[in-house]
Amino acid sequence: MDQAERQAIAACQTGELTQFTLLYERYIEKIYRFVYFKTLHQETAEDLTSFTFMKALEHIADYDVARGNFSSWLYRIAQNTVIDHYRTTKQEVDIEQVFNLASGQNVAAETEVSLALQEVQTYLKSLEPDTRELIIMRLWQGLSYQEIAELTGKSEGALKMAASRALKQLRSSVSAATLLLIFGSLN
Repeated sequence: MDQAERQAIAACQTGELTQFTLLYERYIEKIYRFVYFKTLHQETAEDLTSFTFMKALEHIADYDVARGNFSSWLYRIAQNTVIDHYRTTKQEVDIEQVFNLASGQNVAAETEVSLALQEVQTYLKSLEPDTRELIIMRLWQGLSYQEIAELTGKSEGALKMAASRALKQLRSSVSAATLLLIFGSLN
């Protein structure tokens, strides 16, 4: 955590909530990606990301630097927000979201991406839940091993070993085209 982040947190904790903007701008994209890969639905991810930041702002006075990084605290709020969402909602699919044929988008390209994502989802479902979370946090959310260790309570070494094994298995399980699509879309 850098000095600007510490100062913004301290200012928010003393009631100067306009400083929360710095924290929001620093973490909005990461938190959105974290939530999106747990929901796989854009509007839901946007809503849950908003709820996450609202909860963080409401409870910023409860944040304690001695108990961990701000990013870890924020990810825990996001994770709990997603869990609450799944506990309280029934999954329904809006037919308009599935079949938007009037969109004018490239259907062939969308189909190729969709098939590649299905291949990746199938692979991810075959993993143990902890390993799946590790891969998602590391590859798609761009978290460091240190941040993941703080979130999960596991050592960085154990996380690196698990990630290495899972990525080796991914390379042998998923087609080269899908890997290019996955890693190309991470940038």
